[in-house]
Amino acid sequence: MLSPNLTIRQAYQSLLSTITYLSVPVPVYWSQLPTDIAPGLYIIFGQIRNNDDSNKNASVTQTSVTVSVFTNSVKYNDGVAVDTVANEVLNRLYLNPQFKIPLANSWFQVVKTTLQSDQTQDFAQDKQNIYIDRIMIFSHTIFQNPS
Repeated sequence: MLSPNLTIRQAYQSLLSTITYLSVPVPVYWSQLPTDIAPGLYIIFGQIRNNDDSNKNASVTQTSVTVSVFTNSVKYNDGVAVDTVANEVLNRLYLNPQFKIPLANSWFQVVKTTLQSDQTQDFAQDKQNIYIDRIMIFSHTIFQNPS
């Protein structure tokens, strides 16, 4: 059994890093927002979880990844940005139930993708900033072929 974590991270970074909103690139970060950056719209992905689903014929993992889209704006946030970017995340990772994200490592093959959860957080306010976030959890069935 091999860990698909790095391969999944690379695939997610590649697929999400070209998302734009109003022709402006949306920053994508692994696991946390850097302390020296304060964008108003960004994506963070992480929390990779693997569960062994192997049988006597194949090594298989059920691997889930959390993708969060964060927005904040001064005084008013209509939620359009978070929904537009989240829709583009869905187009990249879950185009349809048969879609399989491409993995650069030939030892791994995604054979199925599902959307486990898609939740929009109600707006929150901190002084004049209004925050709306959307959190999606994707699950991938990954076949391993190390030979």
